Amino acid sequence: MKILLLGEFSALHKNLKEGLVELGHKVVVAASRDGFKKVPVDISFDSDLPGILGKIHRRVKPIASFPEMRGYDVVQLVNPFIFEMSYFPRYFFLKSIVEANHKFFLLGAGTDSYFWRYGRKALKYGPFDDFLKFDLKQGSHFMESDKSFAFNKKIVDLAKGVIPIMYEYEVSYESEKEKRLNTIPIPINTDKIEYKENEAGKKITIFHGLNRYGFKGTRHVEQAFEYLSKKHPNDLELIIDGKIPLSEYLDVMKRTNVVIDQMYSHSLGVNGVYALAMGKIVMGGAEPESLKSLGVDSSPVINLKPNAQSIIDEVEKLLEKRTKISELGFESRQFAERVHGHTKVAQQYVETWSK
Repeated sequence: MKILLLGEFSALHKNLKEGLVELGHKVVVAASRDGFKKVPVDISFDSDLPGILGKIHRRVKPIASFPEMRGYDVVQLVNPFIFEMSYFPRYFFLKSIVEANHKFFLLGAGTDSYFWRYGRKALKYGPFDDFLKFDLKQGSHFMESDKSFAFNKKIVDLAKGVIPIMYEYEVSYESEKEKRLNTIPIPINTDKIEYKENEAGKKITIFHGLNRYGFKGTRHVEQAFEYLSKKHPNDLELIIDGKIPLSEYLDVMKRTNVVIDQMYSHSLGVNGVYALAMGKIVMGGAEPESLKSLGVDSSPVINLKPNAQSIIDEVEKLLEKRTKISELGFESRQFAERVHGHTKVAQQYVETWSK
């Protein structure tokens, strides 16, 4: 098949492309490079121009690239809100993409209006309040507006189906049962991620990536680390580090034993899956409903609730079984290969698109 992956979040489409190419498909990723992460793409919507010129350029580039985005068997859009153009031209641009290609699918990923409108109500907990308070510093999000939802709904209507990448989006698209397809796990190319035995030194090193402070629930990690650093100063090295490119982020994680992912997520995010593939012990989202959504009975991920005490309890349990860290890290790698392996996930996409 000839496949166009439109848009990017944390190298999700990059990893999917690599799996699809190994299966013999021709794949193009057309996207911005996802901000500071600098994810490589085939057709770039970025601009090197400064200020207002750059803003205009970024709005025009997808339209200028349209001739390169025709004639595909499948087009998959990562999220309806990735383009900087306003809703009216954005809708007609995407409608033109749909008409110029055979099949069009939408991912449930990266937060969208359905996530804000329906996910916020349906989930036991979520990042919404802390994201507004700490990241946006405002009382509402544009995704909550009727205008944003109406646009999101129009894109859903254009699509053959909506593919959630995790439980949160499966729930968010509950109202679109005719469109919503089965959840497909986040893909990761484990062939490109070196596995090394997870060996703890004198101290167990625990890392939390500082990116979107409110959304990821970093305040709970800070509170837990403050307590743990005082109680176990000789047993733990606790690191919170932030906004760094993906390559540097992975380098930091090489010396880490434990990674704390998102506090408000029922499921594991992309960075958490990377950590699993590296053989790290991962603490984050592993709620039973999330595992069911992924089609698994168990996970090596240590489930966290959105509070500091949950972190403290799990870290102290880990201190008691520090001799098993290497074994637990190996289980992480095996899970990443079995559930998130890029070719296995790519095959699930091919089967879904082909129905």
